[in-house]
Amino acid sequence: MNSGTEARTIAFCQELVRLEGLSGGEQAVAEAVEREMRALGYDEVGHDELGSVVGVVRGARDAGTDAAPGALLFDAHVDVVPATEPAAWRFPPFSGECAEGRIWGRGATDVKGSLAALVLALGTLPRAEFAGTLIVSASVGEERIEGLALGHVLAAHPARAAVICEPTGLRLGLGHRGRASLVVEAAGRAAHTSLAGAPAGHPPQAGRGSGINAVYRLTGAIARIRAMTPRADALLGHGHTELVEVSSRPFPGSAMVPYHATARFDRRLVRGETRESVLGGTEQALAGLEGLSVSLHTGELRCYTGRSFTVEAFHPGWAVADDAPHARRARQALADAGLDRGAFYAPYSTNATATAGRAGLPTLIYGAGDISAAHAIDESVGVEELLAASRGYQALARGLAA
Repeated sequence: MNSGTEARTIAFCQELVRLEGLSGGEQAVAEAVEREMRALGYDEVGHDELGSVVGVVRGARDAGTDAAPGALLFDAHVDVVPATEPAAWRFPPFSGECAEGRIWGRGATDVKGSLAALVLALGTLPRAEFAGTLIVSASVGEERIEGLALGHVLAAHPARAAVICEPTGLRLGLGHRGRASLVVEAAGRAAHTSLAGAPAGHPPQAGRGSGINAVYRLTGAIARIRAMTPRADALLGHGHTELVEVSSRPFPGSAMVPYHATARFDRRLVRGETRESVLGGTEQALAGLEGLSVSLHTGELRCYTGRSFTVEAFHPGWAVADDAPHARRARQALADAGLDRGAFYAPYSTNATATAGRAGLPTLIYGAGDISAAHAIDESVGVEELLAASRGYQALARGLAA
């Protein structure tokens, strides 16, 4: 990669960071990516009905008679989460400031830096250096519902393997935990709070309803769920369940016993966990408690193109050992480029839930930056790491495309 391409990569990353691009509002970012792909001479460029941009590059190298059929897909999402506490940032969160060897701003790590590196890397890779077809997907809505938009890209552009661009610190990601958003609801019975209970040993007076406090029922459920033994996985470690939201009705509270209460849990999944096993295991843990129901939260995505989706929040985990054939080839390709930094199993979920978790495609995760910077104040990515990611994407294309 020459100095002109490096400067262009840095400038493109800055441009993308300056375009806010929250989920559902990515149009300006998508248009910038589409423009850059066309300028770089991609063989095909367009966007689908959700607004994801897809570029195609075809190699000229002979793949040989034993080459695997099908295209190699690279994906980086274009959307970001909101920038919280903007006054606390060293630089404005959508400034794209380049200072102290880093590019600063929301999305610099997750994942506009890797997106810029990817678009430039594969757009400038000499065609004679790889075989087959490369598909570059700049997908929408990942921060809202991971895997949804990429699933639509795959339906229109079948692939035999995928590289998902996420912050791995340039380690090669060989799997990640999945994610389910679990909802527990408790039903109670409304009553005036002055009649909510009677002193010990004194039942309510005839005709006076004591009510049933749904929050008390819910707290029992929360305790049971916290006591559940997490499932273990040889590669991904243990699953994890975290309480993220509690609400009750009526709200705001008044002189009425709450008649309904809800808790939502973020559950991180390991291999082998299914929608049925997660719901069934939770129901079993709550056996004997009254007035409770368990379901999956439904996530909503309204694309900037006008398409809308409501999807159950269940995204399976996946992993492969480091001796899997595609993992070995990728490690060798990175090593040949002086970029082998070892393997990595991600604790977070990504668009790979579509390629590996659902479609079963050989999948890798690779990108600049550390996950600890994602969604955080003062998010940034190192310039040198950004440029190394570009070289890494080119190395993976050379090593995996045939």
